[in-house]
Amino acid sequence: MHLKRRPAVSGLFYPSEPGRLRAQVEGYIRGSRLAPDPSVFGLVCPHAGYVYSGSVAGMAYASAPDGIGTAVILAPCHRYPVRTVSVFGGESYLTPIGEAVVDRAVVERLSSAGYDWIPPAHAAEHAEEVQVPFIQTRWPDASIVPVLIGAGDPDFCRVFAADLSSALSGTNAVVIASSDLSHYHPLADANAMDGILMDDFRRRDTAALARHVADGSSEACGAGPILTLLFYAEVESGGAFDAEIAGYSTSASASGDATAVVGYMAGTVRRRMND
Repeated sequence: MHLKRRPAVSGLFYPSEPGRLRAQVEGYIRGSRLAPDPSVFGLVCPHAGYVYSGSVAGMAYASAPDGIGTAVILAPCHRYPVRTVSVFGGESYLTPIGEAVVDRAVVERLSSAGYDWIPPAHAAEHAEEVQVPFIQTRWPDASIVPVLIGAGDPDFCRVFAADLSSALSGTNAVVIASSDLSHYHPLADANAMDGILMDDFRRRDTAALARHVADGSSEACGAGPILTLLFYAEVESGGAFDAEIAGYSTSASASGDATAVVGYMAGTVRRRMND
């Protein structure tokens, strides 16, 4: 289907004026003061309004290598129920910056593996959309593969990660897990909960990460995407990878309100180059 997905949150989560949007994203990336790392092949990025989480997202994107050809966006579902996954099968995503074309070859491989497209699930989902201007700015020639993950079950995420790795064979890809962390807790509680999740991520402990999210010790609306990224990294690197935190903040830094905050993390997965 030749669907060009139009912006749903332009002017709400990020500026609708092209020049202002590009300048803002460039500022977040430059402001991170982080250099591209050629060993990075996956990111965790927040998806709140840019005024709240843009600087943290900039840390993740700045850490990624130059010259990426395909950017896979793994995002949770906030507005439409998806039982497993939905792989966007349209032509492109439109933003004020321009058109981000979908990598049809990768989408078709995932479709052949049995992963469907549920069009209404993508229509208003901000967790995918807010990543696209960063991708367009960081890698102007990259194509995208937007994927919504409705399942946080580790067994499913492991299977999908293996299929994603196969679908990306021969590409120069980065996989981006879109997720915010704890939601609407006092700042001290949010820091503690987010610390648990970030420790699980750093230790690459998928079982603990899933367990802590399930029992409420930590929170991540994109737990499924994060788990999938870790399983994907395991397959892609043969286990020779590190999961690292490039940055962390909360909404309190922008709003000044520490009574009910949202946590944001910038994460990377990188190959161990000497292994």
